[in-house]
Amino acid sequence: MNQGMKSSTLLISTYLLQATLAFHQTNQPSLRTTYSNKSMSKLPESANDSSESVLAERLCKYQHRDPIPSSNIFFIELGFGNDSHGQSSTKAAIRACRNSIEFNSIPSIQRLIPNGGYDNLKLDVLLAVPKKYQHDLDFDQVANVFPYGDVRFELQDGGMIAPSGIAIERLGDVGDDMVVVCASVTVGH
Repeated sequence: MNQGMKSSTLLISTYLLQATLAFHQTNQPSLRTTYSNKSMSKLPESANDSSESVLAERLCKYQHRDPIPSSNIFFIELGFGNDSHGQSSTKAAIRACRNSIEFNSIPSIQRLIPNGGYDNLKLDVLLAVPKKYQHDLDFDQVANVFPYGDVRFELQDGGMIAPSGIAIERLGDVGDDMVVVCASVTVGH
């Protein structure tokens, strides 16, 4: 590719990126459906059926504080998990959270966190779960993954539904969907 074509390609790519960002900022509602502590006094506008209302109520339990301020963040861990058979978003979320934290050790927390170490550790957990499978997400089971810390959950549409290629009834399958959940765990105080 000659220099003129590279410049044209870059210019077109830049224009498309700017146009896409402008379009999403002005014309599209956010694709992220977040239930946060600021909106828990009333159910989200999208909670038009009982399963979303129940989900919002379960999440409310974990919305007791504000997110960790950026000045108090130590690190952010990412992970993903899936349930190949059974279509359980809870099982996939547990695996995603374990994947986020399983290769870490934080022996200096006692020195880093003022007034209490592990007792004052905060975890902000963002879960991206396919909308179709959010209704059965059990936040209490997912919270049990973390050995210490005050857990706050945030939920957004995301993750993935991929075909497993086979439905095995004895494993709880109602179809061949694999449920994939992504997790972001912010650690701080």
